[in-house]
Amino acid sequence: MKTRYHSWKLNELADGCKQCVLGRKLVVFVTGICPKDCFYCPLSEQKKNKDVIFANERPLKDENDVKSLVDEAVISKSWGAGFTGGDPLVKIERTCKFIKILKKRFGKKFHIHLYTILESLNSERLKKLEDAGLDELRLHPDIFDDKDWVKIDLLYAKNGIRKYGYDIGVEIPSIPGYEKDTKRLIDHFIDKIDFINLNELEISDTNSCELQDMDFHTKDNVSYGVKGSQEMALKLLRYIEKKYPNANVHYCTCRLKDGVQLKERLRLRAKNSKKRFDIITEDGTFLRGTIYDKRLSPSFSYIKILKNLTAKERSDILSDLKKLRNELISRYDIPKDMIEVDELKPRILTNVGIAKNLAKVIKPDFIPAIVEQYPSYDQMEVDVEFL
Repeated sequence: MKTRYHSWKLNELADGCKQCVLGRKLVVFVTGICPKDCFYCPLSEQKKNKDVIFANERPLKDENDVKSLVDEAVISKSWGAGFTGGDPLVKIERTCKFIKILKKRFGKKFHIHLYTILESLNSERLKKLEDAGLDELRLHPDIFDDKDWVKIDLLYAKNGIRKYGYDIGVEIPSIPGYEKDTKRLIDHFIDKIDFINLNELEISDTNSCELQDMDFHTKDNVSYGVKGSQEMALKLLRYIEKKYPNANVHYCTCRLKDGVQLKERLRLRAKNSKKRFDIITEDGTFLRGTIYDKRLSPSFSYIKILKNLTAKERSDILSDLKKLRNELISRYDIPKDMIEVDELKPRILTNVGIAKNLAKVIKPDFIPAIVEQYPSYDQMEVDVEFL
């Protein structure tokens, strides 16, 4: 059955997926460290093999920065969280700490699912996850190497009874050309788990060279999805439907992840973080008037310049922007809540109309612009139009 989220399913979606497609899942990136090096891993260079922590796009200083974790869940109106990486079990204490904090703050109904690899499973870690309050465990078995497949038995007692209270699923990419291997994996696991998720194989900046060397290419000019991945996923769905008609299976497309899940999550965050001067577009982005110091005008190297600012340079720019804001409020009688200094990306934020009206009087020391940006913590720009 095709869903309204641009995906396909057999029977029921996993509980974690039901929240995810609505944009209601907080993405908790526990660490970028992982014992495996899967050729299809799409992680960015900013995260891959680095011990960094994010709640959605918000970086956490360290595992004690629980305020940022909770604040991001609140501002994003999350109903649950998905713990990912890297491999969260590499940092099991951090993972369990975060699960407990979110459960304590938002209650037992705050649904938490977690992704991990079979290599990381042991009885001690599995028990810690249950004690912390995990609701759903999603396993990534190696399609090409079955030596760790036996670890699924760690989840069961000798009498065949499930040891732990969370749901268990398998989540794997649909890799064209490996239908036989994937069917063998499905046959091994399907009677021991609650659901299977098939993901459309996607090309990213970090895996593109390896995938192209294997003759994998995008299916068209507007998608990250690999040609043939969807066709194979649908074949697998039909295979499962015929052989295991009661199984719960979901094929998740790139379009669902970016065009539905991400968009809905950002739209929810936009409604909750909107300033008085912001305009929310149909895509859930912010349209804002901005005023940049000429020393920090957006360009191709803008992000790099921001990262390389010294403490004194940042302080000097912010000081000048605050002076300008006060002068503009005084001279043009602008309401204080219609113009503010953004300390994350040193600049002034205001209404589009105000920026247009001020354009001539603030040049050349300051540069006015109209910016469309994501409502995420990192405020990534979609478009900048200089006035």
